[in-house]
Amino acid sequence: MRTAARICLATIAFAAVHSALASRSAKRLAARWLGDDRRDATYRVFFVMQSLAGFGALLAYGARLPTTTLYRIEGPGALLLRFGQAAGAAYLLIGLREAGVAQWSGYANLQAWRRGLPMPPGPAAQGPELKQDGRLGIGGPYLHSRHPLNFAGIPIFWLTPHMTERRLAFNVVSTLYFLLGSKHEEIRLQDAYGDLYRQYVDRQVPFFVPRTLPLAPPLPSRPSEPAARADFH
Repeated sequence: MRTAARICLATIAFAAVHSALASRSAKRLAARWLGDDRRDATYRVFFVMQSLAGFGALLAYGARLPTTTLYRIEGPGALLLRFGQAAGAAYLLIGLREAGVAQWSGYANLQAWRRGLPMPPGPAAQGPELKQDGRLGIGGPYLHSRHPLNFAGIPIFWLTPHMTERRLAFNVVSTLYFLLGSKHEEIRLQDAYGDLYRQYVDRQVPFFVPRTLPLAPPLPSRPSEPAARADFH
């Protein structure tokens, strides 16, 4: 139980730093220090890099702690679970491709700034983006879940054939963070995109757990309203 408590606290600390740096307050502070253009060009890259580094440090810390095996599945069952994890990873990659890896990572803004070009606006949160034609980009996984990037971690983390005490503690806290984070992102997306996002919700696209839905006509565009300025999660 001591290991589980330590993993829970470490994961909560990672989540707290992640949320704090993703907040509008942190981005406004960065804008005061760097200016709007430099903030928009560099903050997302910094945010992604520190998130990866922090997650790596969390894994390294957990690997040093003693743990107990809760269950281990072998044979065809283990292979089936690994297939589920691979499917979750593929779902994540497809979602990132739909969102635009260059936009999601901040690389597009960084390159545009270095070349002296106008920087593309970022999404209001980790969700569908407002495209240049004024439409909300809801292709691929966004047709089946409003937060597919957050959901993708669920099968990756839980469908493990070897469950340990520390992994269980990490999975529980992470799952709660994915759900709470998605709720928070939902509010920011509604604030940013207004009726356009509400029409997306009204299409009965599930909030978190995906389900197969028939393709629907594209959402109407909103050309008269400006896109959110690089204030994304």
